[in-house]
Amino acid sequence: MASSSFIVLPSTPAASACLPLSKPVAGGGRQGRRRLSCKCKAGDDDLAVRRRLHRRDVLLGLTGVGAAGAINLGGLALAAEPDSVPATCVTVPVTDKVIRCVSADGFNCPGVYRPEDVVDFSALPPPNGPLRVRRPAHLVAADAEYVRKYEAGVRMMRDLDASGDPRSFKSQAAIHEAYCNFHYKVTAAASRTPEIDFDVHFSSIFAPWHRMYIYFFERIIGELIGDTAFALPYWNWDAPDGMMLPPIFNDASSPLYDANRDQAHVTAVMDLNKGPGAENDLPLCTDDACVKENNLSVIYRQMAVDTALQFHGNKFCAGGTPGSPGSLENAAHTAVHIWVGGDMGVLGTAGRDPVFYSHHANVDRMWHLWTTTLGNQDFLGAGAGTEDDWRDTSFVFYDEKRRPVRISVRDVLDAGRLGYTYEEKETLEWRDKRPKPATGIDRPARPSVPAALSFPVALKKGRKEYVTVERPEEARASGGSSKTAPEVLVVDVTIDPCEYAKFDVLVNVPKGQEARVGPQDSEFAGSFENLPHGGGDGGGRGMGRLTLTYRFALRELVEDLGCDQDRRLDVTLIPRAGEMVVVEGVRVELCKDS
Repeated sequence: MASSSFIVLPSTPAASACLPLSKPVAGGGRQGRRRLSCKCKAGDDDLAVRRRLHRRDVLLGLTGVGAAGAINLGGLALAAEPDSVPATCVTVPVTDKVIRCVSADGFNCPGVYRPEDVVDFSALPPPNGPLRVRRPAHLVAADAEYVRKYEAGVRMMRDLDASGDPRSFKSQAAIHEAYCNFHYKVTAAASRTPEIDFDVHFSSIFAPWHRMYIYFFERIIGELIGDTAFALPYWNWDAPDGMMLPPIFNDASSPLYDANRDQAHVTAVMDLNKGPGAENDLPLCTDDACVKENNLSVIYRQMAVDTALQFHGNKFCAGGTPGSPGSLENAAHTAVHIWVGGDMGVLGTAGRDPVFYSHHANVDRMWHLWTTTLGNQDFLGAGAGTEDDWRDTSFVFYDEKRRPVRISVRDVLDAGRLGYTYEEKETLEWRDKRPKPATGIDRPARPSVPAALSFPVALKKGRKEYVTVERPEEARASGGSSKTAPEVLVVDVTIDPCEYAKFDVLVNVPKGQEARVGPQDSEFAGSFENLPHGGGDGGGRGMGRLTLTYRFALRELVEDLGCDQDRRLDVTLIPRAGEMVVVEGVRVELCKDS
């Protein structure tokens, strides 16, 4: 496999909510099962052409929902000309007046309502009676009565599809498409720029928005079947016994079935480290037990982050800084979407597959576990202003009574206050899967510093890229970073948002020995993975390229490899999938929430 080597050149780092170094050292295959209708700009693969792409050709920021007049539900992707990009995050007050949905390209905005009809969630009576209990999806198959009710509820939702009822399955799926496929715009007055697109991914809004979304979906089913105690099952792909498609979703006669799924995967053990068409030269597993162990390591890395900034992602901005997904979004969440494939494999159609809602119930459970069982705290701002900037973000959904309800992040921080909880009968095996240093690799003395090469660098499958980065002096002086300000490896990357893309990141692995390091090893820092936009009724509405920032946790890695006092780290980038991936810069920072 070909390779290239370079050391990161000094430059000014991109705007970040993390603490920069005292001396900055940062530099400035497609899914084959369906042809996406996304209308993204393709661009040229030649690196000389890519270097002319402004690193903020497309920026993401997130806010709330609404618009003057008829209001709908939606999401944000910021496109800006290079000369107009502000240097810092432009925050937007989150109100009903900020966002409007655009019906175009065959897509009709769902959930239209009159502003005067909106009620506040906080003004509604709180849930009463016992908590609704969400159970593991692979275990509820034994409860025939529960499965009958669940199927009946989804069938009744589908029966409403032709009626225009906002509670119909079609309308509910369209909500996700609207919020996640660039059908919403932040108004010019709010963003202080020309109107920009909106997406609920790539920021700290990802987890609370999806909690709201499946909360109302669950309540609608309960109302239709006359059972207020009904709770969605969660697909617990974080447990070895749950790492296959739950049987209730694989019955062709059931309304829970989706024929568009990747048929090679519906009865196979899920592999969270692979994607469609990815060239993966990780150490090969010869049995399902090995695959499951690798999966548990992936989930451990997702959950064992120290700050909410790492877990949730950056604050939402209406301009200025790139979007930044957290580990909750980028890791198992995206890998499961890709593994299932079909409707689930593209953001525009993901909500059309009934398993989506159980998948996201488990994503929600991961958030719940992170704040309860693991004892972490949700964040507050990370430089975005006050804590209320995040907590007061609000959206409007139709509830089970067909009322448009305004609900805020503040309303959904505690699942118990929403009237539900999770049944936990299985051991959280991933908690004990902290990676260990790889065995069987030679660890020679540090080689001479490689020749310098400036960013951007286009990733090509079959060619590894090697980067040497400086660590913060503060971390070296204290023999490692702390949980309150952990070290993170920050990678700025520009992608085609309509393309499946993935690359792995290794740390301190000698050249030529990469195939000896896998997810169970400390040197494997993790993967960046993009779930394609596009699909659905409106394509991708002409999106351009997208610049994102992702943080790989380093605190435990540095500790386990015994390099806590080293000045530099050697980083290897291994492209797995994607033809339009450009790395704009790599650096190490100390990261904290505020």
